Amino acid sequence: LFLTDLLLTSPCLRFSDAQISAMLRWAKALHARDVPTLYTIKKMRQDLRRLVGDPTKKVVSFSGNIFYINDIGAAVAKDYANPLTRFAMSDFPEDRGGYMSEAQHGFKMLRDGPEGIVTPAVRVEGKIFFTQELLQRSDTSYFIPERFFVDR
Repeated sequence: LFLTDLLLTSPCLRFSDAQISAMLRWAKALHARDVPTLYTIKKMRQDLRRLVGDPTKKVVSFSGNIFYINDIGAAVAKDYANPLTRFAMSDFPEDRGGYMSEAQHGFKMLRDGPEGIVTPAVRVEGKIFFTQELLQRSDTSYFIPERFFVDR
C-alpha cells in the first residue's frame, strides 16, 4: 500500500481517479498480490491526514484566484521530530572558504543574515553558549558573538 500511494501521489506525476482505477485493474489482471482498491487508497490518505494533519491550506484571493499554501513552520517542526531526517539537517550556516553548494553556505546567511533567523545558541563540549552574551576566550579576552557557524 505504501509503494502504491508513493507512486500515485508523486508531485511529478498527477493521476486522475480513472487512471488510478485502470492501473489497479491492470495490476489485478497481472495477478499481482495485495492490490488495494481505489477506496482503500483514498481511505488510507484520509486517515493519514487526520493523524498527521494536512499542511496544505486552500486560499481564495479577492480576484477569485485559488492558491494552496503550506505551513512551513509545521513542516520544519515535523522534520526536526523525525529521527530519520533530523540528523541530516543543518542548523548553522557553513563557511567553506568560497565553495557554495547549498543555501546554508551562502555569504548572506553567514555574515548578513537577519538577526531574528540566526541560531541563538550552540552547545560545545556540553556547555551552551548564546548569541549577544559576553563570552571569554581561552586567552582571557572577551567578545560578544553575533552568530554561530560551522567552519569546514
